[in-house]
Amino acid sequence: MIRCLAALLTFVFLSLPASADESLADVEAIDNVVGRLDAAFAARDVETIKTLTTRDHIAVVPYSNSPERRGTLLETLPGLEIKQTDPSEPTVVMLGPDSAMRTLTAKFEGSFDGEPIDYKVYITSIMTKKDGKWLESFYQVTPLAP
Repeated sequence: MIRCLAALLTFVFLSLPASADESLADVEAIDNVVGRLDAAFAARDVETIKTLTTRDHIAVVPYSNSPERRGTLLETLPGLEIKQTDPSEPTVVMLGPDSAMRTLTAKFEGSFDGEPIDYKVYITSIMTKKDGKWLESFYQVTPLAP
């Protein structure tokens, strides 16, 4: 019995570094995808946005009247003029081997369809790994009290 327990504990401890390395690689990959998505939105690069989001992607943003699917979000892109500043250090929590949640705070300034946007926000992205590639499947921006 003690040998079995010792073997199990040895296996668990030897598995930890590999798991931690994989998690670190996933966090770096997720941060990379989000950075590329931010750049694609700033450049209005629809094709890159499509390659970095899932087909069933949903965005919940305070400057829209309802949650938006990817197609609607891309249609409204020409009316969006937002600069994201003062970002906090992002936090990534692995929800499972193929899913993660990334959060941070930032300041949004600009406009949407001519309406001014100026608030501090809490941003949540749900990331999904498909075919070995991290994609954003859900994005929510929540305004914070001034």
